[in-house]
Amino acid sequence: MQTVAGALLSLVTRQPSEGRPELTPTAIMAGRLLVQRLFRGSSDLMDYDNVPTTVFTPLEYGCVGLSEEEAVARHGQEHVEVYHAHYKPLEFTVAGRDASQCYVKMVCLREPPQLVLGLHFLGPNAGEVTQGFALGIKCGASYAQVMRTVGIHPTCSEEVVKLRISKRSGLDPTVTGCG
Repeated sequence: MQTVAGALLSLVTRQPSEGRPELTPTAIMAGRLLVQRLFRGSSDLMDYDNVPTTVFTPLEYGCVGLSEEEAVARHGQEHVEVYHAHYKPLEFTVAGRDASQCYVKMVCLREPPQLVLGLHFLGPNAGEVTQGFALGIKCGASYAQVMRTVGIHPTCSEEVVKLRISKRSGLDPTVTGCG
């Protein structure tokens, strides 16, 4: 049976993704769930919504959920609120590096409780930050819940729980201190 399960897992991981995330962890999860359905009586299916991903470049980019454009297309501009910030990571401050491209954006529904639809993070440790917030987004976290989360100081992920400026406000999203 292990040989059959291994063959099925291999087959699933090589199939075209049909608009689904083409990520190794996604294929592995889909294969495991298939094996569970075929051999262990499970009915669990792969959930392809809100799969986090990261591009591991010198300045990492991570995202989970909807982009701002997808949220607007799905819900309408008047129903979407986007919180954003340019920030300077501690490791950039110490090294004197340019942090002008470090950016975080949270896409939410505008109506309370403002469900989080997507998170986009450009900066150091984006994979770690995105992975951590992916669980909250998958579980239906709201903007208010994220804002009530205590950040770990000084980390890059703390920038997410400090997002207070919306694009709609027109205010400068540049973070100037610890608050």
